[in-house]
Amino acid sequence: MKTWLSLISIAAVAACSPAAQNEAAPDETPVTPDETAQVDTTGDEAGEEDVAGLPGTDIHLFALDWSGDAPVLGASLGGVTRAGYDNQPFFTGDGGLLYTAGDESGETDIWRLDLATGETMPVTQTPGESEYSPRIAPDGRLSYIYQPPSGYAGNAYLANPDNSAREPAEALAPVGYYGFSGDMSAVAVFHLGEPMTLQLIDRTTTPETVTHIADNPGRSFFRAGRGPALYVTLADDAGIHTVHALNTQTGELREMFALPGTSQDFAVAILPDDRITFIAMHDDRLVWRAWGGWEPIGSIDWLTGVTRLAISPDLSTLAVVAEE
Repeated sequence: MKTWLSLISIAAVAACSPAAQNEAAPDETPVTPDETAQVDTTGDEAGEEDVAGLPGTDIHLFALDWSGDAPVLGASLGGVTRAGYDNQPFFTGDGGLLYTAGDESGETDIWRLDLATGETMPVTQTPGESEYSPRIAPDGRLSYIYQPPSGYAGNAYLANPDNSAREPAEALAPVGYYGFSGDMSAVAVFHLGEPMTLQLIDRTTTPETVTHIADNPGRSFFRAGRGPALYVTLADDAGIHTVHALNTQTGELREMFALPGTSQDFAVAILPDDRITFIAMHDDRLVWRAWGGWEPIGSIDWLTGVTRLAISPDLSTLAVVAEE
């Protein structure tokens, strides 16, 4: 297989240990959405079209430095920049980056970029099927949204790292984005419909118990450190997304703050002292949530159509998805 990237000295980036940040992680009470018209209506960039219905997107990598309490955008480190659809980055704890890659048929597979060597390898190779939204679940298994052949009925799946022993993690479909609680007992999902809804699924019951939480969620789902919380967003009528902490045991939502502009994408950095930093995009600048407001950390004005963001577990690298 081809190596789909231009990588510049990623291995030389050293992880820094930043000082304490502004947002405290939620307490230990239980609290912890791409792309096509037909292939996947879980759409990051709905409305953009390519020959197979997938938009042309690249994943750009940057060093993430720290100055006192503040993250600072560092040098460009290349990324996955082949022609076509490359999106939904997720850093693994072993020096890898999982992402979704589309082919000429409009199907997608999960790929892995080795950050040290720059090599890319397929994780899933499933002709006629598609996989989206890769992650490593809290129990260490690979997770993703699975789309079977001949139609769309996506739901969250779990599998071994080599995609063996795959199985549904929940039955509700179609869903596009998701996040597991830390103990895997629950999964919150972006359920496709009219309207789009945030649903919380109790995986410990048979059949599973599905609870409607709210309408109009965003596509970002992040665990909040060691506590059983999920950070999610909800949109108002003006398209403003507000970050909430979702209690995955009770379904309670705690409103936190609005993302800048009309962005629905953000990334979470979990610091060594368990505090949380949020990074988002505003106009052509990356910003972080500092002391109750948003402060710039660096400009990426040469990129257009920025959407997804991801931060490596060691806080040294930032992934940014943009139009080709």
